[in-house]
Amino acid sequence: MRIFIVIFGLIISTQVIASSPNRFESITAEFSVVKPDEWQFATAEQNLENLKRMEMNDKDFHKAMVKYATTPLVVIMKYPEPFDDLNPSFKVNIKPLGRLKGADPKKILKLFLPKISKMFEDFELIQAPKDTKVSGNDAAYMRINYSMKIQDGRVFPTTSEMWIVPRGQEQGKMKKPIQELK
Repeated sequence: MRIFIVIFGLIISTQVIASSPNRFESITAEFSVVKPDEWQFATAEQNLENLKRMEMNDKDFHKAMVKYATTPLVVIMKYPEPFDDLNPSFKVNIKPLGRLKGADPKKILKLFLPKISKMFEDFELIQAPKDTKVSGNDAAYMRINYSMKIQDGRVFPTTSEMWIVPRGQEQGKMKKPIQELK
């Protein structure tokens, strides 16, 4: 089973520094993460290739997702993709909130659910969106299961955990920067 963890936030640009080969830090996004020694950072190109290999029920949505995919802030995975066994990964995407500026994080996650549920035949909501905190900031969390199909016909049972952390200038000053996730 693969595990994907996604954090969505709000910021326009990032500045990256690294104090060790296992640490990713963006000063602009006020975010840092330390990966385990045996894990690896993935490039933007590797992430895009992984998106292209996916197969979804909604072919038009998949085309749009690949065409308009933004570069993640950071992607970390245990093994290079494609990998035939459990391959935990961690990805952080930064997206502008647009019309959702000021919206409750749980409401934002609930808005994604109908589209996500149509992407995969065996979509299952394991944990409905619920309120939580990330480094003292209001956030929302949900967990879903589905099967990830890739173009060569292989199918991988997948669990995705998603956090929405609205923040940045449009949300007001952060209560506490997201310092580190381990």
